[in-house]
Amino acid sequence: MAKIFLEQAGRIAVTRTKESPKGTPQAANGVTMDFDSGSGLGLERIIEDDRDLITGSETPGNIFYASHTAAGGLSQKRAKPDLLTFVLAHFFGNCESTSVSTSAYRHTITPLADIDHPGFTLIQRRGNSILKERYSGNHIEGFTLELGESWVSISADIKGWGKREVNYEHEIVSAEANSTQITLAENAVEGADDAERLENVFRVRARDVGEDHWTHAPVSSVSSDTPAVITLATAIGTSTDSIDFHVDYIPEEPDWCSFPERIDESPLKLMDARVIVDGYYNGEEVLGGQVLPGKVLSFSLQGSNEIDIRHVPDASGALHAGESLRGGRLVTVKITEKLKDTIRQYQQDHAEAESLSVYLQLRGAEIDPGSGIYFGADIMLPKCGILNAPITVSGKYLAQEGDLIVLDDGTYDGVIIKCYNQQASYL
Repeated sequence: MAKIFLEQAGRIAVTRTKESPKGTPQAANGVTMDFDSGSGLGLERIIEDDRDLITGSETPGNIFYASHTAAGGLSQKRAKPDLLTFVLAHFFGNCESTSVSTSAYRHTITPLADIDHPGFTLIQRRGNSILKERYSGNHIEGFTLELGESWVSISADIKGWGKREVNYEHEIVSAEANSTQITLAENAVEGADDAERLENVFRVRARDVGEDHWTHAPVSSVSSDTPAVITLATAIGTSTDSIDFHVDYIPEEPDWCSFPERIDESPLKLMDARVIVDGYYNGEEVLGGQVLPGKVLSFSLQGSNEIDIRHVPDASGALHAGESLRGGRLVTVKITEKLKDTIRQYQQDHAEAESLSVYLQLRGAEIDPGSGIYFGADIMLPKCGILNAPITVSGKYLAQEGDLIVLDDGTYDGVIIKCYNQQASYL
């Protein structure tokens, strides 16, 4: 099958279970998910040139690969419970899972006191299949949970060590210039038949004896042997002297290149969400409070962990980082309401004395018929302070945009979350 370089033909998988120790690729409890276009991870390379040196030329002559980290994001504009729980569990750092019915689990998520956050592993396939990558030592740096026009959406910013494995190889094979067959050192080429193996040999090139330029050798067939024998359509030259053939190819893939099972869940809808303010969480449920169904024009919950990715002198010689710590957690809420009363304006006028609780309830389908347990989440923020609530215009209507900051309530460190789905555990 011909390789497809459409983004939609790619795949992304994550491991729900934390790495132990962090930076060690995790294979257990992995899941393949569907993500919005643009999701994925990439290396942030630090490559420098020598323009800052006195070299006898004003034009740089060399570059130096210093180090790298990883960065990217994952998002679902139609959020599914599995990703929602994964993001919140890894962002806050503590998660205890309990079976609550035949196939339903409750995941209680609370903030981690330790600044050394758990890491997760991510695997991605670019297209079908140009290349595959496995990244370890990744963290949820920040997230945004929003109530959109029709759906609940979730997006997460990822920062990682940049500890990366790939499924491609560059090999230098020494052979006579007039050779029409070259043999790899030890690898087989990935592919169930000759056509697939041909697709997986990207380039063969060499410099002929006495030449300074590259000549590209077309490949006519690739054997299934280990190591593989590559047959060239034409020889590079006529000499029997040895030259170096540079071969770019995909060797027989290791186990990590096989993607875990994909779990299909229904996305969470706006119409099944509720926002309640001024309720009281007693450790089990939210009591009282005011439901804001028709007043809410928009709602978003955002978090930042200020993850610090550091390179360390560990004598490894590796370009990736070797440590990551949380620099400071901040959680904020933005609620835009119709201006129908002066309650929020009064609270803003007395910001030091006035605070409010916010409870976001997200519901999907019932997990086990008759159980009364639904896919979704209960997000309780017992104490929020109002930073700003300016009066604005939304369309033709007056509104107020409440910028809230989540405060330490003295019991739950500001946040307690209960998520429900069919997955047994996170972290």
